[in-house]
Amino acid sequence: MKAAVFYEPKKPLKVEEVETPKITSKEVLVRIKACGICGGDVQRVDGLMKVKTPIILGHEPAGIIDEVGSEVKGFSVGERVFIKSVMTCGGCYYCRIGRDNLCDEVAGILGITQNGCYAEYVKVFPSQLYKLPENVSLEAGAIISGPCGTAFHAVTMAKVSVGNSAVVYGTGCVGTLTIQILKLSGVKVIAVDVESKKLEMARKLGADEVINAREEDPVKKVKELTDGMGADVAFEVIGNVKTIEQAINSVRKGGTAVDVGSVIGSINLNMTPFNPAEGINISNERILMSVSDFTRSDATKLLSIARQGKINFDLGTAKAALDEVNKGFEIKRSGKHLRVLIVP
Repeated sequence: MKAAVFYEPKKPLKVEEVETPKITSKEVLVRIKACGICGGDVQRVDGLMKVKTPIILGHEPAGIIDEVGSEVKGFSVGERVFIKSVMTCGGCYYCRIGRDNLCDEVAGILGITQNGCYAEYVKVFPSQLYKLPENVSLEAGAIISGPCGTAFHAVTMAKVSVGNSAVVYGTGCVGTLTIQILKLSGVKVIAVDVESKKLEMARKLGADEVINAREEDPVKKVKELTDGMGADVAFEVIGNVKTIEQAINSVRKGGTAVDVGSVIGSINLNMTPFNPAEGINISNERILMSVSDFTRSDATKLLSIARQGKINFDLGTAKAALDEVNKGFEIKRSGKHLRVLIVP
């Protein structure tokens, strides 16, 4: 089969012929039809994140089942699926209580610990597969498998309620999906970014208010838009120290700040600010929460919502053929498109 192999940081991926994976009786072979380029993959290629090489990257895929192992039940050749990249054990404490995204015995991660999906085929376990509804495209499936699953999980963990207010820092792919899911939950949404075009898209997708952080202090503006209290919840989807600090400072007392972007770095955090009017320190009881990936329960609920056509997956997606994978990475780096897919 054809695949894009990553050999060395700061060097182009090499598209070459490699052996097609051979499945065991307990595995499934999927022909990849779309795989998203994740910002993490760009960082790996650019040498900012380490991964053992050589490896086939790509961990946000969807495709069509090509072969099914003799012991596999519930899946058939020709079915359209999206693939969860993480191979969970199914038996540890976290898997048993429905928090499989926190699995203690992860067997592997596509495109990170073993060959992934910038390729024509990949072999996986049936536990990684989710059948796509007929009215949900394979390209949408590749979005669900990555950014949309993460966005849905983040909103679920934040436990938002109808009438809550939320601020989303970053209106890229994950941010715009987070906005849409929040609106489905009956939440007033404030979107923050530094690019006017992205903010325009955020408003079209449901944001009630938008703030250009180049032009005004987002924390101050959020307070103004929430009667001086701050938002009930804030989502940071960029992975930046400055914006996670702004997100934390944008929520009210007792509110929740959610780190979706996986911030790496030291955060200036003050949970008991000095109140000059009182002359004392009073804890604001804010919650700072990190999130990771999504659960099987999340996927089931998200697919139901997608089946009903309640999420707009047309985010101005750019596509590149497998032979042009490096061009796809350049498009991703340019930031001109919210989503870039490799379509073998």
